[in-house]
Formats: sequence, structure tokens, C-alpha cells
Amino acid sequence: MATLTLVFLVAYLAGVLAIGFVWRRRAGRDEDSYFVADRSFNTFWGFIGLSSLTTGGSTTIALAAFVFTHGVSGLWLDLAGAFGLLALGLFLARRIRREGAVTLPEIIGRYYGPGARLAAAVLVLVSEIVWFALLVEATQVVLTAAFGLSPVLALVGSTAVFILYTSLGGQFAVARTDLLQYGLMVAGIPVIALGCTLLNAGDRFSALPREVWRFPTSSTLHAGDIFALLVLIGLPHLVGSDVYSKLLSCRDEATARRSALLASLSKVVFGLSVALMALAARGLAPGAAAGETLPRAILAFVPAPLSSLVLVALVATMQTSADVVLLSAAAVTVRDILPPLVKHPLPLLVARLLSPLYGAVGLAVALALNRDVLETLKLGYSIFAAGLILPALAAHLRKSLAPRPRGAIAAMVCGGAVAAAGRLFPGSTGRTDPVLAGTGVNLLVLLLSILAARRTGAGRREGA
Repeated sequence: MATLTLVFLVAYLAGVLAIGFVWRRRAGRDEDSYFVADRSFNTFWGFIGLSSLTTGGSTTIALAAFVFTHGVSGLWLDLAGAFGLLALGLFLARRIRREGAVTLPEIIGRYYGPGARLAAAVLVLVSEIVWFALLVEATQVVLTAAFGLSPVLALVGSTAVFILYTSLGGQFAVARTDLLQYGLMVAGIPVIALGCTLLNAGDRFSALPREVWRFPTSSTLHAGDIFALLVLIGLPHLVGSDVYSKLLSCRDEATARRSALLASLSKVVFGLSVALMALAARGLAPGAAAGETLPRAILAFVPAPLSSLVLVALVATMQTSADVVLLSAAAVTVRDILPPLVKHPLPLLVARLLSPLYGAVGLAVALALNRDVLETLKLGYSIFAAGLILPALAAHLRKSLAPRPRGAIAAMVCGGAVAAAGRLFPGSTGRTDPVLAGTGVNLLVLLLSILAARRTGAGRREGA
């Protein structure tokens, strides 16, 4: 089976690489072409891009491990993101597209100034590199299951391919590879893998203990944990740099809104499919490693050669998020971080060179840390959610209620730092989840800034 999986993998990688070469010229015209595809996405392309992006490692490898550990209540890892996309479509998608920006820090800079734009860009860059490391780790789990040996060579090779097509073709290539990847994802997970699992799992579901079926809470996942997931996962789907890159690539506001709403539905479909497979795998081997749940279910319930196709579909699932992560990291660097330092705009060639650089950094981080996929997911989302999201949402308040620029910058730095410290040094935030601790600090700094601004404004009026 390993040989057949390798054949499918090579064919897939050759296909996405060809797409990058085909679109390299159109993507190279200017930054709008490279980063937001000339804002040409209709509802179909917007939906495909957002759906494939927001599935990734979180709704496959990480979700399967979470459901394996917590039972049905573990679905909140996926539902939190779906609710974030739903809220994005209902309340923010039109406004974000109306900005006509290229990056999330650019939008923040319009409300808070260049200092806040730079601080936001740094937070985005750090988060994107950690998310890339997560996707590399999730890919490694799949390749280990597929080939039964250390997959470093295959991991480096597959990573090099999507770095290459991303750097060549930009958002145009990413969108076209999204179509191929999303097609593989649909065929591989909710159709083939779930169908075979339901046919072959037998009495695995009925043999599971009653505790596994508890929802919305369980003995291992309490209401506070669910609230933390809504902040950790839900808010970055409402305010996310890579999510916004897809919205900003849509042709108009209505298209952006429809794309987000449809993507929220897609996320639920994939989440339910993966959860059922994880429960079947728990019935098969309740004491096995949680991080390997999804590949183990595929190998147990999906017969060859279909299992080879499904494993390649899982690799495609990781890459369809990883390419956008790289593109967002390159975008914030050449548009938001470097120009204030070098005092002039940068050529597009720099962005194309940054994708391989950040890919190498993310790969090195993944191989060096060797962390559990769930912990890496929490680290990336915590830094972003606790650092950036509340100031980004506060920017849309009335001017009289919005925080001052210095307050927004301080909130980003303090919130992100507290969350990162809590993840890297367990126990440093006490019994409070690091993302909640960081978000709480962020909120406190924002409120103090708003109060200070109102007092200063009132004092000036009295003095007049």
C-alpha cells in the first residue's frame, strides 16, 4: 500500500506544481494580483478558498485527537470555528471587503496608525509561522501512517512543492490548487473515509461508554473549557489574517458574505465526519495515541487502494491551509513590516523569496519542537486571539468609544505575550486558560485606554 500511496502523492504534487507554473505570470503583475488575485473571486472561488483554508489540520488531525480524548463534546473544537465563520458572514464580511485593503494589519493601521499596524503585523507573522509548524506536524502524522517509517524526506519534499507553487503563482495559484485540494478533501473524508467507516465499524459505536456521547459538556470538557475554545478557535475565524485574505480577494461585499456563510456549513460537515471516524477509532483501540487517531481510522476501516487516496487527500488538506499561511506571512512582511524600516516599497520578488524562507523556518520549528499537534494549535491560536482580535473588533466602534492607538498597541503586546507565556510555560497563568488570561489582559488594557481617552476629552471640554 505504501507504494500506491507514494504514486498518488507524487501525482498530486506534480498537479499542484503545474498549477503554480501556469499562473506565475498573471500573479506577477503587481501586489493586488499576487496577494488578492486582482479581487476577482466569485462566490464559488470564495467558498472553495475559505472552506479549504478553514478545514486544514484543525478540523482533521487535531479534531480527531480531541474527539478521541473528550468524546462528542470534543466537537466544540470544530463548532467554535464554524460559529466564527457564521458571525463573520453575518456581521463583518461586507465591512472587511469594503476596506479594499490587502492585509489585516493594513486595516488596523487605518484606525490606529502606523505603530499599531506594525505591532499587528508582527503578531500575525509569529502566529502564521506557528500555524505553519502545526500543519507540518499534522502532515508528518499522515505520512508516518502512510509509509510506516520516518517521513522526514517525504515531509521536506512535499513542503518544498507547495512552497514553490505558492511563491510562483500567489493567490491565483493558491485558489486553483484549492479547487483540486478541496475536491480531494470532499471525496476522501466525508464520502470515502466516512462511508467505509460506517460500513466497517460494526458495533464499535455501541460498545463505547455512555460518557463518550455526552454533549455539550463532559467530565473532561467543562463549560469553561468550551468558552476558552470559542475564544481560542472561534474568534480567529471571525478576525483572521488568512481568512481576510480570501474575503479581500472577493469581487464585492455580497460575494464575501456568501463565501463566509457557505464555508461555515462546510466546516460543520467535515467536523461531523471526522468526529464519527474518531469515535470508531476509539472503539477500535481506546488506549492508543490520540494524535494518530484519524490515520489509524483510515487504515482500519478504509480498504486499499481507497485508503491510499484518502491519505493523500489528508496531505492535500494540510497544504490547502499551509499555502495561504505562507502567503499571508509574506504579505504582512512586504506591506506592513519592512516598508517602515527601509522607507520605501519593496518589489514583488521579495514576497516570492519570503515564502521559501518562512516555509523553511516553519519546518525547522516543527522538527525542533516536536510538539503534540493540539498543543501547537493552541499556541498559534492563543498568540493571535489574545493579541490581535479585540483591538481589531474595537476599531469598528464609534470614535468616541474606540481605544487610543497607544492603548491598542499595548493591548496587542500584553495580551499576546501573556497567552504565549502561558502556552510555553504551563502554569504561568495559574488555573486560567492562557488564551483567556491573555484576552482578559488585552481587554483590561483596552478599557483603561478608552477611559483615559474619555477623561482627557472631558477635561479639554471643561477647560474650553
